[in-house]
Amino acid sequence: MIRSVRFSLTLWYGVILILILSLFAGVLYTNVRANLFRDIDRLLVSEADGIEDTLTSFWKAELETGSPAVPLRKAAHQSFYEIVVGSGKLHGLVDRWVEMTEELDTVRPVRIISRDGEVLASSPSFSRWEIPVDVQRLGTLGTGKTTYESYRVFDGRRVHLVTRPILEQGHLLYFVQVAISLFQTEASLDRLKAWLLWLIPLTGILTSLVGWFLASLALRPVGKMIHEARQMSESRLHERIQIPKTGDELQELGTTFNEMLDRFERGFRRLRQFSAAASHELRTPLTVMKGEMELALRKARTEEEYERVLRNQLNVVNDMVHIVEQLLAVAHAEDGELAANWEALELGALVRSVSRSYELIASRKGVLLRLFAPVPAPVRGEKSLLEHLIANLLENAIKHSPSEGQVTIETARHGEQCFLVVKDTGKGIVVEDLPVLFEKFFSRQRSPEGISSTGIGLGLCRWIAEVHKGTIEVTSAPGQGAAFTVSLPGFFP
Repeated sequence: MIRSVRFSLTLWYGVILILILSLFAGVLYTNVRANLFRDIDRLLVSEADGIEDTLTSFWKAELETGSPAVPLRKAAHQSFYEIVVGSGKLHGLVDRWVEMTEELDTVRPVRIISRDGEVLASSPSFSRWEIPVDVQRLGTLGTGKTTYESYRVFDGRRVHLVTRPILEQGHLLYFVQVAISLFQTEASLDRLKAWLLWLIPLTGILTSLVGWFLASLALRPVGKMIHEARQMSESRLHERIQIPKTGDELQELGTTFNEMLDRFERGFRRLRQFSAAASHELRTPLTVMKGEMELALRKARTEEEYERVLRNQLNVVNDMVHIVEQLLAVAHAEDGELAANWEALELGALVRSVSRSYELIASRKGVLLRLFAPVPAPVRGEKSLLEHLIANLLENAIKHSPSEGQVTIETARHGEQCFLVVKDTGKGIVVEDLPVLFEKFFSRQRSPEGISSTGIGLGLCRWIAEVHKGTIEVTSAPGQGAAFTVSLPGFFP
C-alpha cells in the first residue's frame, strides 16, 4: 500500500495541505495577536492623553477661578512648565486634581510620575500590581518617545504598560503610565490557538479521506487495466484491455498499452512462425544429408563415390544457405531494416539481368523462359531488393511449372505506373490459399503439384513492393497456372 500511487497521492496531498494550513494558521495567529496588541496600545495611549487633557483642564480651571495655589498674575505670561513644573507645584496640583475629580477611581490603572521618578498619583488597581518605577528607563524618554512593555505581576498574570511622556514646547512635564491586564486577551489568543491546533489535523484527516476517495475514483480505470493485463498470457496476446473513455492521460495510457500489445503479438507470432518455418525448411535437407552420409559410411567407397556424395552435400548446403538467407531477409524486413542506396532503375533491364541466372535452371527442368519488355519502365528503388523480388517470383514460377512448361516475364508502363508480370503454366493455386498466400511463413501444403513450400519468398516480395510504395497481386485458376503482378510508381525526373 505504501508504494501505491493512490497512497502516495493521498500522502502528498495531506502533507502539503497540512503545511499550507499550518502556514496559514501561523500567519493568522500572528496577525490577530499583533492587531490586538496594536489596538491595546492605541487604547492605552488614548487614555494617557485623556489624563493629560483632564489634568491640564483642571489647572486652567483653577487659573480662571483664581485659586490661591496659582497666582493669576503669572498666568498671562508663563506656561504650565514655568508655573507648575518649574516652581515645584506639580505634586500639589496632582493631589488637588485627584481629590476633587476622583478621576483615578474610575479610569483604568493609571499612574502619574514626575520627571525625577516620583509617583505623584496612582489608581488603586495600579498600586495592587506593584509595578516598580524604572528611573533609568524614564530618563531615556525625555525626547517624548512612548514605550510599550509587558510585566508578569504577583498572581502570574501579564500586564501591558504604556509609558507616555508629557511634553510642552520641548520641556518634559511628567509621565503618565496606563496599564491593562492581558488575561482576557491571552485567553482569547489561547482559544484561537487551540482551535487552530485542533482544526489543522482534523481538516488534514478529512481532506485526506476525500483525497483518498478521489484518487481511488480517478485510478479505478488503472486498477481495471492492471487486472485485465494480469489475465493475459502468451496464449492470450490477442486480447486487449478496455480503454477508459476519460479523454485524459489514462485513455492515452490504455491506447499506448494496446499498441504495445499489438507489437508483442506480432513479435511472438513472428517468432513462432520463424521457428516453424526454419524447422520445416531445414528438416528435409538435413535429413537428406544425414541419410547420404550414413549410407556413405556403411562401407568403403571409391574416390568417385565420395566425390559424388560431397557434391550432393554441397548442393544441399547451398539450398540451406538460400533458405537461411530468405529467413534472415524476412526477419530484417519485419525489423524495418532498409537499404539506403536508392537509385533510378529500368525495370526491363533489371529483369533481363536477373533472368540470365535462371535460364540454366529453367532449361534443366525443360521450362521455357520468355521475356517481354516492349517499352522502358523507369522506377526508383533499391537495386538489391528489387532483384530479390524478381528472383523470388522467377524461382517460384519455375518451381511450380511442369516439364515442357513456360514462364513468361513481362514489363509494361501505363501512365504513371510501371508493371512487372510473371506467369507460369503450372496447375494453379488452391482457392483457399489465395487470401493468405503473401503471409510470411504461410505453409502451402496443398499445392496441386504436390510440392510443399513455405511462403517465405512471397511474404518478402509483398514487403519489398510495399517498401517501394507499390503492390503485388496474384490471379490463378485451377489448371491454368498463376500470374503475379507487381505495380510500382514510375520515376520520371
